[in-house]
Amino acid sequence: MILKNARWLTAEGYFEEGHIEIDNGRIVRLGRSFDPAKSDFTLDVRGCVILPGAIDPHVHFREPGQMYKEGIRNASRAALKGGVTTVIDMPNNRPPTTNRSRIMEKRKRFAAKSLVNWGIMLHAVKGRFIETDNLVKSVKIYMAKSSSLPAITSKSALLQLFEHYTTLSIHAEDDTFFLHDQKEKLAHHEWRPREAITGALQKIEQALKNLETSKRPRVVICHMNTRDEVQWLGRMKDEGFDVWGETCPHYLFFTQDDYLKYGTTLQVNPPIRTCDDRQALLQGLSEGVIDFIGTDHAPHTLAEKQSANPPSGIASIEWLMPQLLYLIDEGVIKWSQLNHLIAQGSARCYHIHGRDGIKEGNWADLVMVKRFDRSQQEAQVISKTGINLYKDFDFRWKVEMTMVNGIVKYRKGKFVNDTKGMAI
Repeated sequence: MILKNARWLTAEGYFEEGHIEIDNGRIVRLGRSFDPAKSDFTLDVRGCVILPGAIDPHVHFREPGQMYKEGIRNASRAALKGGVTTVIDMPNNRPPTTNRSRIMEKRKRFAAKSLVNWGIMLHAVKGRFIETDNLVKSVKIYMAKSSSLPAITSKSALLQLFEHYTTLSIHAEDDTFFLHDQKEKLAHHEWRPREAITGALQKIEQALKNLETSKRPRVVICHMNTRDEVQWLGRMKDEGFDVWGETCPHYLFFTQDDYLKYGTTLQVNPPIRTCDDRQALLQGLSEGVIDFIGTDHAPHTLAEKQSANPPSGIASIEWLMPQLLYLIDEGVIKWSQLNHLIAQGSARCYHIHGRDGIKEGNWADLVMVKRFDRSQQEAQVISKTGINLYKDFDFRWKVEMTMVNGIVKYRKGKFVNDTKGMAI
């Protein structure tokens, strides 16, 4: 395949023009001319900007256990619409992914159903350790309860996990600080106070510092939502620790005032917080302190969200690329930073090979985006939630086409190929 009249964002963060040659799913040549060789299949992409397919390192596709909320196949379709070509699924399923047999069952499901490339995580269990044999991308520690298993909050338990595993992703919100007895009286962000975040970071830091430098693991702070985390992450990086940071779109677009106004559709864990926190996160992106974006795609049905005991979670994977391009339009991030935030950062952190940007030899995970008039905005919601929290934002970019491993999967609002993605 040849993509002619192409304009693409390079892995170095600048634009080039010419044509892209693809063979056996990989980019074999980035031609800096508009006179490509002949091919059995040539696609004219004039008028589009070609970006690397986004790696979303934090999704909840709800399978196994809660397919009525989403499911792998439907969620991977939503991913394609959002310009996401690779995902890493979280392990807090029903039952949680805690052992080898559950790992293998989940891998089997993704291999059979996912239209995008995929990886999974292992759910950490206090005092229990297994050999993962490269079958998972990371081990997820929940310091706040998120499944049938108890939260892991003790420094000794953290230290044991840090000693055994080399890469850990952490929900850094210590639920021993939660005001459980006042849950019915307080707003979501109030009964889960900021001290739960700062307390968790303190325990993580102490556990890391109790280990010899050579024995410290890589630690990823997931879904950062506060100024405290941005400051902590910057300091720990300056001190030489192998720590990485991820934030999510809802923390960049909303504040707790929006949650109080719109209610449980914006209820998420950790909670959306203040305007000051939002500004700190945006600054952390701009200054390169935060390494990548994960959507934390966590769908629930509308009926559940409107119930007396609403679950936490927001589904937004199908708007990821328009969201980030909106931030470019607003001057928050630069085009030169985009490749790192959507591809290179996650690829380096989680050892995802051949998917860190548009360059020769890499897999052809490509997203063609185009400017459009607001009146042309796609109204369809792919996620089973049926909710678009971003309908009032003036997004001016849409995904025109998404290609995974050199195969066009989504084009002009239609899903055109059911070929499955690869394990990463």
